[in-house]
Amino acid sequence: MLKEKETQLKQYYALSHAILTALHQGEEEKVPVLIEKREVCIASINKLDTEAGLVLMNETIQMLLTELTAFEKEIQNQMQQTMKRLSNHVRSVNNEQYLRSQYEDRVTVSKGVFYDSKK
Repeated sequence: MLKEKETQLKQYYALSHAILTALHQGEEEKVPVLIEKREVCIASINKLDTEAGLVLMNETIQMLLTELTAFEKEIQNQMQQTMKRLSNHVRSVNNEQYLRSQYEDRVTVSKGVFYDSKK
């Protein structure tokens, strides 16, 4: 069971690294899928601990958990920065759309039709 948990934690570590890499490279669309895969790893780890009746731990697992804690902090920081950047982008797009709408014609007139007023 310890080996299974180590394997799952290593997979969790790899997924966390992939999330961080995606955030650094600006590929935010990949993050939700990776987070879902990580949640599957968490569920299987919790299942192993439940089946054992206690929290399975050894030096390797403890070392991986320590490294994961640092990764999680960095992921949280990157996610916050990404959220701020995307929020600013949405705000600027909305502002541009609002400004553009201020200069559009209020009355709908067909611009391609000529009306002869002499007849």
